[in-house]
Amino acid sequence: MTVSRRHIDLTMGCRRAVLPTCIAWVLACGASRVPPTLRGYDILVAGQDSQSVELAHAMKGLGYHVRQNVKGGSRPTAALIHFLYAEPGPVQPTWLHLRLADTRSGLIVGVAAIQLDSALRTPHARAVAAVQAISAP
Repeated sequence: MTVSRRHIDLTMGCRRAVLPTCIAWVLACGASRVPPTLRGYDILVAGQDSQSVELAHAMKGLGYHVRQNVKGGSRPTAALIHFLYAEPGPVQPTWLHLRLADTRSGLIVGVAAIQLDSALRTPHARAVAAVQAISAP
């Protein structure tokens, strides 16, 4: 094989590698559905209950950077707080509330609430709906 033939093969190989890499990079940058106010944050989900685990999994799926432990000297972190609430009475709806609180200042940086109904009986379904609500602009 001549030197010029090797050069052509190397050039073609680089071209074939560059285009898919560029496409993957563009798709990765555009795929994040994290709102601009939360883009710089790690999300701390410390609980190990089924709802916390599902919330962490759903947040990872939408592009959030999720952690389970507090780590000093890291990026800004928002702690996920979730709770159920219902007004007193037998026919009052139950709501799942989410709060994202900045761990340094204590400020609330994200809020969502979803009404639980028959479609949201499992922790996974509740987590997906809640994370979509907190990610909405």
